[in-house]
Amino acid sequence: MSEVLKAIVERRSVPRFQKREVPEEFIEKILEAGRWAPSYANLQPWEFIVVRDAGTKERLTAVAEKVTIYRRGIENADAVVVVVADPEVDPLHYREDAAVATQNMALAAHALGIASYWIGIPEGGPGSAEALTKEILGIPDEFSVVALLPLGYPDPGYTPQKERRPLEQMVHYDRYGNRKK
Repeated sequence: MSEVLKAIVERRSVPRFQKREVPEEFIEKILEAGRWAPSYANLQPWEFIVVRDAGTKERLTAVAEKVTIYRRGIENADAVVVVVADPEVDPLHYREDAAVATQNMALAAHALGIASYWIGIPEGGPGSAEALTKEILGIPDEFSVVALLPLGYPDPGYTPQKERRPLEQMVHYDRYGNRKK
C-alpha cells in the first residue's frame, strides 16, 4: 500500500492530547499541506489561523460545545488551526476548497505522528458557532469559518473508532440503488 493510502486508512480523529509541544517545523509542514490542497481554478480561497494561546483555546471550547460531542480536548491541544474561506475569491466552491485543505492538514499531521480531529463549523448567524469563532478571533464578517483542527500528540490512553461501513453498503453504479452483484 502506498504511503498516502496508508495515511488515509490509518488516520483517526483523536480528541485527547498529551501536554506536549508540537515543534514549529511540524506546524509549518501541516500548514504547507493545506496550502497545496486542490481548489477550483486554483483560487485558494482559504486562510489559516494558528491558535496556541491557552486563553483563546479555552474560549474556542465554547465553539466546539455548539457543534460536537468532542468539546473537550481543544484546551489540551498544543495548537488549533482555524480554517476560514473568502467567498469573494470563489463564491461557488469556497467551503469545499477549505474543507479539502483541512483534510490535507489532518493527513499531514497524522504522517508526522500528530493527532487531530476535525470540528466542522456550519455557516450561521448571530449566536452560531461561526459567529462566536469570528468574535473570538477577529475574523471579518464576510469570511466563512469552515473548521477547527486541534493538533497535538495523541493521549496514549485514547482508543479511536476504527469501524467503517463496507463499500457494498455505500457504492452505487450508474444510478442510485444499483449495487454490484
